[in-house]
Amino acid sequence: MRGFIHYQSISYIRSLKMIPPATVFGVWIFLLYAYSNVPILSSFAVSSMAVYLVMTWLAMTVFSIEEETEKNMLFVQLNSKTRYLLGKWAICLFFAVLFMALAILYPLGIDSFRGPIRPIHIGLSIYSHLFLAWFGILVGTFFSVTSFSTRKYTWLSALLVVTISLSYEGLVEKIYLLKWILFIFPPVTHTLSYLKEDEIVQLDGTFMQLAIWVMVYSVIGTVIVMRLYLRKER
Repeated sequence: MRGFIHYQSISYIRSLKMIPPATVFGVWIFLLYAYSNVPILSSFAVSSMAVYLVMTWLAMTVFSIEEETEKNMLFVQLNSKTRYLLGKWAICLFFAVLFMALAILYPLGIDSFRGPIRPIHIGLSIYSHLFLAWFGILVGTFFSVTSFSTRKYTWLSALLVVTISLSYEGLVEKIYLLKWILFIFPPVTHTLSYLKEDEIVQLDGTFMQLAIWVMVYSVIGTVIVMRLYLRKER
């Protein structure tokens, strides 16, 4: 498994497919903190959304570095289709951690924030960046390795899911019934709901309910994507 991850990492880096998403994310973060005295939590909310978008993009490129024949050869070498998927996810998570580190540590290093940083700020920033990164990986995987992926509309479909999940609150306000339809989309706005204001001093029961839903969705989403992938590769 380590050999596969190492091989895939080298192949991905050599393919140069990581450069566009990494460049876009880096520019996004540098522009976000181009000025000092920016609000803390709302800035982390913006960088979390950037992680979500970029990790969707990056995950799709990670799954596109080999052709079908080479992929089948890797299945044989690994003796497990599940290991192939987990190895790909490991690579995605590695880059997600790098993006998270840049998004959180860069503004701290250049002292961009308005007011002092408290542990609750750091905790919420890690929470939002981590789950939105994973949501992005799941969306990218869903439109890369399942039967729902089509070469012609893959990128457009992924962009549509990202856009709808980011616009959840606005859509529900206009048409309330959409609340019961859009629950299948990643709960991005639920994850970011406590990053709108910087006056938070403690987290209440509502936050715990939202956090539980976010974690449950992550687990269920992971299981569903894995099963759809294995069904397609039968």
